[in-house]
Amino acid sequence: MEDIAHIVSKIYSKINYEDLPKDVSKITKMFIMDSIGTSLAGTRAPGCKETVDIFKKIGGNPESTVMGFNLKLPAFSSALINSMTIHALDFDDTYDPAAMHCYTSVLPTAIALAELKGNVTGKELINAVVMGVDLCARLGAAINSPLSWIRTSTCGSFASVLAACKILKLPKEKILNALGIVYSQTSGNAQCLIDGGLAKRMQPGFAASSGVLSALMSESGLTGAKEVFEGKYGYLNLYERGNYNRKVVLENLGKEFYGTRISIKPYPSCRMTHASIDAALYLKENYQFEISDIDKIELYTSKMVKDMVGSPFQVRENPQVDAQFSIPYTVSVALIEGKPFIDDFYDDRVRNFKNMDLVKKINVLIDEQLEKRNISSSTIKLYLKNGKIFNHNVHVFKGNPKNPLSESEYVEKFKKCANFGIKKFNQSQLNELYEKILNLEKIKDISELTRMLS
Repeated sequence: MEDIAHIVSKIYSKINYEDLPKDVSKITKMFIMDSIGTSLAGTRAPGCKETVDIFKKIGGNPESTVMGFNLKLPAFSSALINSMTIHALDFDDTYDPAAMHCYTSVLPTAIALAELKGNVTGKELINAVVMGVDLCARLGAAINSPLSWIRTSTCGSFASVLAACKILKLPKEKILNALGIVYSQTSGNAQCLIDGGLAKRMQPGFAASSGVLSALMSESGLTGAKEVFEGKYGYLNLYERGNYNRKVVLENLGKEFYGTRISIKPYPSCRMTHASIDAALYLKENYQFEISDIDKIELYTSKMVKDMVGSPFQVRENPQVDAQFSIPYTVSVALIEGKPFIDDFYDDRVRNFKNMDLVKKINVLIDEQLEKRNISSSTIKLYLKNGKIFNHNVHVFKGNPKNPLSESEYVEKFKKCANFGIKKFNQSQLNELYEKILNLEKIKDISELTRMLS
């Protein structure tokens, strides 16, 4: 049986922008816009400026733009930083069935190598991103085991190197070697998520950076593993213990692109908190009650959601991360303030949250009827001191392709995020940036876009 790596190398190597369905290109531009917006906002997130300072000290050739900073660094450095800022606020895209992010590794790698190579068109960038996102989501969807490895990082490393290879226009043999080389660097675990470490936002950056390096190494003739995914010690057998569905990766490969299945996030927190936020917002908007009237709240979720974001809330060394990955905190914000936004997760805001009593009244329980990895469903039961009970079920959360954000909603998100960052835009500049991304396929050199982001 031919390893998946051989098959994807052959098929992806042949696909050009002209082969993409029009809706795929349009959707990809929307997510590129969303990712750039979250990156600009993420420049203020804890750990990001410190990481920039580290790489400034390391130095190197000014090859590609660090978005939101007046700075160019070597391509592998800027890819890591841009990935980190995209992901830092947990406001970036998700592929919901696999509870993973796809653009956060793929886009920074593609942009970094496009600038390094030079004269890369908008069409070529879109095509590279489409390929990387497609592979990322397909791998994530094929894996049946619960989270232990963070697939945003593990699958993201293969996705980012594929995007890099497409920018460099490498043939199938070198794409295969690049996948093998990046496999030697593939990593990313869920323990940093559970422990609230800033490493959570860095892991996709490691994948982006290794994607840059691995593609360049393969281009130069270096070789890697060949049975990358299904060999005895291939990724799907070693990391995922063979618990995967091969058909999911290969079915309609090169004809259907999973980028159309990705979600845009409406709230800057872990996607596993969003169904519960939606449920809380529904109660706030449709029933009359005071926060002081609440006796207790129960949220019923899948086992994975309970395990990852359903623990009693506590503030540790990184309050922003603690809040981003907490249903009790995010639901409390939704009930008190309404739709959560970036400033609700600032360290000082979290430490001094004005109604910690409400947070302590929220209990997350397992809904045994839900599939263990379901992240899109939640049931809320709100008990008032007078005996009344309000409840609501969410089955498809906001931002999913089956319940999408409107165009005005995702454009508003982009502009609000861009205005949140270190770099300041006036309205004219922001509109110009929006139009540039909207018409990305018309750009002759990607530097037309990146110079607006520095």
